[in-house]
Amino acid sequence: MTEIRSACWQQGLQPPTRRTVQRRLDAIDAREIAKAREGAKAARQKFAPVVGDNKANQPLEVVQIDHTPADIILVDSFERQPIGRPWVTLAIDVATRMVTGYYTSLEAPSRLSVALCLTQAVAPKAELLAELVCNVPWPAQGKPHRIHVDNGRDFRSQAFRSACAEWGIDLVYRPPGSPHFGGHIERLIGTMMGAVHLLPGTTQSSVVAKGDYDAEGMATMTLSDFDRWFALEICRYNNSIHSSLGCTPVAKWEALSAEMMGDIPFEMEAFRVSFLPSELRKVRRDGIHLFQIRYWSDALAGHIGRGDGKVVVRYDPRDISMIWVELDDGRYVEARYRNLEIPPVPLWEYREAMRKARALGKSGSNELVLAELIRQQRQIEFESRGLTKAERRSRERKGTLEGTNSAVSKTEGLRPIDTGDTSRPLFKVERW
Repeated sequence: MTEIRSACWQQGLQPPTRRTVQRRLDAIDAREIAKAREGAKAARQKFAPVVGDNKANQPLEVVQIDHTPADIILVDSFERQPIGRPWVTLAIDVATRMVTGYYTSLEAPSRLSVALCLTQAVAPKAELLAELVCNVPWPAQGKPHRIHVDNGRDFRSQAFRSACAEWGIDLVYRPPGSPHFGGHIERLIGTMMGAVHLLPGTTQSSVVAKGDYDAEGMATMTLSDFDRWFALEICRYNNSIHSSLGCTPVAKWEALSAEMMGDIPFEMEAFRVSFLPSELRKVRRDGIHLFQIRYWSDALAGHIGRGDGKVVVRYDPRDISMIWVELDDGRYVEARYRNLEIPPVPLWEYREAMRKARALGKSGSNELVLAELIRQQRQIEFESRGLTKAERRSRERKGTLEGTNSAVSKTEGLRPIDTGDTSRPLFKVERW
């Protein structure tokens, strides 16, 4: 009001009253105010009408999938040093609000993240619950009829679209500028991150909310710890009263289970493999060439030299020691390293080893160079773990105590020489 009065006096005008100014402000379009203050996109999301139907009446009729960086700093399992924030991929059933699957990783979202989350969503959860020693129900299982996703590159990949088509899953993309389309998964992510904000090492949802809290200094959880905690948090969510349902997601699922639209794929391994990243390669006399590594299976012998066509080769970036080759009849054949000297490695470790080889000027067969470099790297890693001996000894003591209190000890043993004589004693060994 002071500035208004000053401007009027300078121009020789009678200043308006406060009530007059307030009436004029109230007459301004709220959308125009939001547009001026927050931008056109924010105004559109806040005031644009919500059109279309994003509802489901039966379990697995619609499942929404999305990724998010978790609001927490993790540490490595050896030196307990901060290594950054993990990514979480989540799947939720719209009709029952049941979390059907998840996947945690330190890698950015990819086709692999989607594949592993969706595979877990489809599969029965009995084995997972047993590993968690969790007695609450998690009945979500079965192939969804329709999947709602955003327009991320991982969801737009040809491999993902082809796999969905192969298994009869309708893939629906979120219309641009329509955040309400993915409202269920967005609210789930917000709920999950709210729980994460109570963990040591949380980054909160913003710099302002974080304040002076030292997230890296307070971080204590490894990826394995966080994955287990997150799975238990999902179990808690699925068995808690949901405000929009008036009951738990588990109760809603069980009430509607007779009307389920989905089914469990007969071959879960084939389902998982079909969503993995893929490349086109020829079947050569010495096998399949992928990442400059040769792979072989005796089942490929009859396919050598069959025209100039290529076959679909799928791989798991977490372990490139094995690939899956799709043959003419749609079957997948497993092929492994032709050179058995190469240890199983993730794709990122292979690429890092080859980068170092080029930097050192090493030449020769990629396979031989790879095997030697990875052997040297793992020897260095093995020796460096001696620096964290106290931490490993602490874990070993804890594991031993837990083993003595359980009916079946989880500690594995190995015979120094496997003679087949079961009367020989077993010696505990440290697992790496």
